[in-house]
Amino acid sequence: MNPLARPKPGESLAETIAHPQAGHPRPASVGDGSGPGAASEHSPMADRERSTPPGGRPGERYYFGSGDRPLEGYTIKRAIGRGGFGEVYYAVSDAGKEVALKLLLRNVEIEKRGVQQCMNLKSQHLITIFDMRTTDEGDTFVVMEYVAGPSLAQILEQHADGLPPNEVRMWLKGLVDGVAYLHDHGIVHRDLKPANLFLEEGTVKIGDYGLSKFIANSAEAGHSASVGTCHYMAPEISTGKYQKPIDIYAIGIILFEMMTGRVPFDGETPHEVLMKHLTSRPDLSPLPEPYREIVSRALAKDPSRRPQDAYEVLVPQDVPRSPDVRFIGEGKSSPSNLAPPPIPAPAPGPAPGPNRGDEDVLHIGEEDSVLYIGPDTMPPRRPGVRGWLRPLGGRQARRGSAPKPPVRSASARRAAPAPLPKRARRPDAPAGPPPTPPTLPSARIRLAEAATSMLVAAPVASVLAVVGAAMLGDREYEPLSSEVVLLLGTALMGTWGLLVPTKFWEGRSVDSATRRFTLGAVGLAFGALMSVVLGWTNFELAEVSWYADGAPAGELVGELVRHDPGRVRALGLPMFYGLAFALGPWCSSSGRDRSRRFRITPVFWAGVLGLVLGNLTPAPMPWAPASLALVAVTLQLVSPRSEQAARYARYRKQARAA
Repeated sequence: MNPLARPKPGESLAETIAHPQAGHPRPASVGDGSGPGAASEHSPMADRERSTPPGGRPGERYYFGSGDRPLEGYTIKRAIGRGGFGEVYYAVSDAGKEVALKLLLRNVEIEKRGVQQCMNLKSQHLITIFDMRTTDEGDTFVVMEYVAGPSLAQILEQHADGLPPNEVRMWLKGLVDGVAYLHDHGIVHRDLKPANLFLEEGTVKIGDYGLSKFIANSAEAGHSASVGTCHYMAPEISTGKYQKPIDIYAIGIILFEMMTGRVPFDGETPHEVLMKHLTSRPDLSPLPEPYREIVSRALAKDPSRRPQDAYEVLVPQDVPRSPDVRFIGEGKSSPSNLAPPPIPAPAPGPAPGPNRGDEDVLHIGEEDSVLYIGPDTMPPRRPGVRGWLRPLGGRQARRGSAPKPPVRSASARRAAPAPLPKRARRPDAPAGPPPTPPTLPSARIRLAEAATSMLVAAPVASVLAVVGAAMLGDREYEPLSSEVVLLLGTALMGTWGLLVPTKFWEGRSVDSATRRFTLGAVGLAFGALMSVVLGWTNFELAEVSWYADGAPAGELVGELVRHDPGRVRALGLPMFYGLAFALGPWCSSSGRDRSRRFRITPVFWAGVLGLVLGNLTPAPMPWAPASLALVAVTLQLVSPRSEQAARYARYRKQARAA
């Protein structure tokens, strides 16, 4: 094979690029005329060596040099670089436009499909793809925007200890804007790294987003072909998952590198680096807040625990706000032609209440043709039946056809001044930037929290049992000590039984039916255990007449207690606690994002639930409502709570209501 011959589309570069070895002379510059890489009467490369790539090894040569015209209308000026897809050249069109030409040499068909998907993307943060053309010789070129500015990799080489904070925010904002645009169009970049990020006139631009990414086999291309990218690879890439979270992971790596000047996972071989991605936790101590929390979430091993939106990795003050009304066209009422309306004098009367955020109305003349986009152009709603039904209908009430903007006649416009657009905010809409989503502690920390809560529950339940027994111990048939033991056992074991599943569900998406069914099973087991303990200790049950004489099953239960109290325990206690655990407000009482550590409402409903179930089940327990109330109190006091999680939960609730 001629060492200067161009590879056929799809051939491996390792088979066609000439790498002079020791003892072998450099191939002559004059080829045999078999390909464009050879000198001919039409080639200006006769009697001249090929150019050496920047940073390449001596003897690595590009297939085209300065002055070549492999693509009609473009003249190559110099080589820029070489990647896994092929080669990049700086070229100028016949009209004088500077472009970058990418010669695709590997996986050409796959690359072409990727470029075609990105051909019509338009964003200031993406390097524009102008065209893709194939020559008569079968060479495929991608004509792209030429960026003369430096790459982030070049800038990081000059800042060994990381970039200044203002530059970090600038790079991160541009990177996130570009990635969010790609994600909105269903495209995953898959190879985000500093070498693919460029800065031109203060604008961050992302390159290489239309080309397929692959890790070259080390036996063919050497370790250097993959080490440069594997530092930014998400763990799930090893399983073939190429979804949006892999870009979020790469952004986290890049942010860490911009802050510290190094990557969080490094090694001598690609295999070592990839294993660290799979098993190691990064040391985030050098990062200040809020970047430490942002990187921690972005580098989560589980893709479902990473931010699902690219904008969630920005600091709160950089998160974009909802856009105002956007105009398409130049009607008479478009912003460029609207004169400031006169401000009418305020009419006497009570001050108007706060307006809804989506009641901003733009009045458009009937002869104007202006396309309105966005939620801020919805007409004002008047109170009526739909307003009262809105909390019941949820989002479904808002899914109808979009209301048309109101139109006033020309005479009405002349008779009255144009009203000012109302910019008041909906009362229940969250104000300010959204809070940072909370970071779920690791499984080890949650296990330690559960163990601590179970230990703390013992003294808390003891104090509550003494107080509860004092309130219930005025009956002559049962001494105070028995009440204390019974209430302590139910409060403590009930709290333990509820802590275990609720802790296990943290960070997992479990539907309500599954939660209640599981808690009901825990309640059945707890009731059966209580029945066995009471039977083993020969604990005397109280007379049913105190508790269930007026119940629907009062007489029947009373007869059962008098003739067979063991069967009543075996049936009544599991039924009572099974239903109580399945129907009670236990998840909201132990959630990390609850509004306050202790609320009286769950305690009240637990007591009411105990009274109702005690009258419906054969459970002769005068202490049943008190036992459930004590469980509700103990569970709230010992369950961990996060103020950040509570703040974020309030924001989510307000956003859904808005």
